[in-house]
Amino acid sequence: MNFNLGKQISRLMAIIALVLVSFSRTGAQDAANGKSLFETHCTSCHAIESKLIGPALGGVSDRREEAWLLNWIKNSQAMVKSGDPIAVKLFNENNKSIMNSFENLSDGEIKDILAYIATGGEKAAPEPGPGTDQTGVTTTGGAASEGTPGWMIAAIMLALIVIIVQIFNILKLVSDYTSIPFFNSQRTNAQLMIIFLVLGLFGAFWEFANHGKYMLTDNAASEHGSSIDLMFNITLGITLFVFVVTQITLFFYAYAYRGREGRKATFYAHNNKLEVIWTIIPAIVLTVLVLNGFNMWAKITDKAPEDAEQIEVFAYQFGWKVRYPGADKTLGQSNFNLISGTNAVGVGVKSEYNNVLEEAKETLRALTDERDFLALNTNPTPEEAEEISMVEKKYKLAVGHHRRLLALANNERVFDGTGEDDVFPNEIHLPVGKAVNFNFRARDVIHSAYMPYFRVQMNCVPGMPTKFWFKPTKTTAEMRQDLAAQGREDAATFEYYLFCAKICGAAHFNMKMKVVVETQAEYDAWLKEQTEKNSPYLKSETPVKADNASEASKEIVLN
Repeated sequence: MNFNLGKQISRLMAIIALVLVSFSRTGAQDAANGKSLFETHCTSCHAIESKLIGPALGGVSDRREEAWLLNWIKNSQAMVKSGDPIAVKLFNENNKSIMNSFENLSDGEIKDILAYIATGGEKAAPEPGPGTDQTGVTTTGGAASEGTPGWMIAAIMLALIVIIVQIFNILKLVSDYTSIPFFNSQRTNAQLMIIFLVLGLFGAFWEFANHGKYMLTDNAASEHGSSIDLMFNITLGITLFVFVVTQITLFFYAYAYRGREGRKATFYAHNNKLEVIWTIIPAIVLTVLVLNGFNMWAKITDKAPEDAEQIEVFAYQFGWKVRYPGADKTLGQSNFNLISGTNAVGVGVKSEYNNVLEEAKETLRALTDERDFLALNTNPTPEEAEEISMVEKKYKLAVGHHRRLLALANNERVFDGTGEDDVFPNEIHLPVGKAVNFNFRARDVIHSAYMPYFRVQMNCVPGMPTKFWFKPTKTTAEMRQDLAAQGREDAATFEYYLFCAKICGAAHFNMKMKVVVETQAEYDAWLKEQTEKNSPYLKSETPVKADNASEASKEIVLN
């Protein structure tokens, strides 16, 4: 027999060496999030090196003049309406998606953003977020991230498979040379069961010991948070006990009752008492857990106190808009038909209504002209017929939108004036120790508002407003102190965040907004500053046009 054990072992060592080298080269760190201004305003729709909702921004300062960029970022729709050829081209190339206006940004702030984009995305230490201690889900920010390439992971997995095959080849050679069988499937499988049991339990408890802090079962920063944590810990304790007992029993039975020569299995078909025991006990335990959860849910979704701060959070792909009431302490009414590039949440403001109505009329006239022109083609090709059909659909949608706007003209509830002093800040601030009532809405798809340290999560559904109220109990500064006392490395830079916990599209990972909890005095001072800076409709006195349906527009709609 040609015995090649030495050769086989040499091959095995060479493969292991290659795998070790591969592993040594895959330790790249995750890239950092972008700078604060870029993260706050841009990453919901843009990345530097890749296209998201909008185009990639890398090299934008080389392609466009600075003055043009300043005007475009502040109000892109105004440039499109003015007929700027570059603006119109960009608008059409990006499926006529309306870019949010940033008129609240100063020229200096916009230049800072452009300077950051020009760097290509500076790498820095990642902020607390979904990739660290906030949600336990690994994500990245606006800058491109670096990690282990997929091809390298596949190569390592393939090498591991080759190593296992090579080990079996070596064992087979040894068995052939010594004439001693090295493999008994029954015994080997039984032994592997014990190995897997030990490794599995060790891995589970190692995971708890090393990453249990990401489960957020302490450091609750809301009044109801401790009750949520208690309910979670009780459920975890019960399920952990059942997990350990069942796994030990399962793997031990697989070992103890393995197949052996001369052993005959006992036929055990049914036992009524055993069936009753393992049905009734879990049913009772689960009923207690479910009722406890239902009772907790009823408490935290109950009606908010009368003096609660009212805050609206509006979700869209891929970002958040937040709205506070002005001096009247009342959030203005809103309507989805009023949403535009300068009225992102559709607040019932008179001047904005007039602007949207004029846009709707212009769109309807343009589609009417195009529809009439295409109707002259009495024998269209299949491609032309498809184009005619698309224009017809757009026309019907435009007619519906125009009619709904006309119906709003005399709606006193929508235009009650309470929205004209509303405040639109770039981050959320909350007063500690006071109830805050969050009113959630969504523009496009289902999102999920998630603030982990407050134990808050609520779906944001288009057309169906939802609410969640709670009382913050720790300011941002106090939470930093608590985390520092626990030895957390990120304590000094810790921030609360609002995330989206629903996978809502390609840039879902970028949906976050900073939340600041502060004293009542600090909150009042901040809100006063925001009222002066971020109340875009405060001086709006434009009346709703009485004759919204001009004779020309009436004819268009009726035809």
